Amino acid sequence: MLILSRAVDESIVIGSDLCVTPTDVDERSARVLARGTMLGGPDDGARFDAVHELSVGQSFHVGPMIVVTLVEVRGGFARLGVLAPKSMSVRRKEVVDDAA
Repeated sequence: MLILSRAVDESIVIGSDLCVTPTDVDERSARVLARGTMLGGPDDGARFDAVHELSVGQSFHVGPMIVVTLVEVRGGFARLGVLAPKSMSVRRKEVVDDAA
């Protein structure tokens, strides 16, 4: 699992088309927006846009291959853990933007 600290509106890009972004962070929870293309399973390739309210320790799945967990909240930052296949990149959005 890769763990990244993200402030409100700072995204994580998983693969080439999936973005996970905290939109609200408080002392014990975060609202997380996930949007992009479903990876794997019966909905493979379908576009989606979902909002998840997570307390520390809670997770959500994006298809059968990706799990996003709110690991910790610290000083206005959400520490998000991403479990994805090793062949799939997991990067901060600003790194992706700088490479383009």
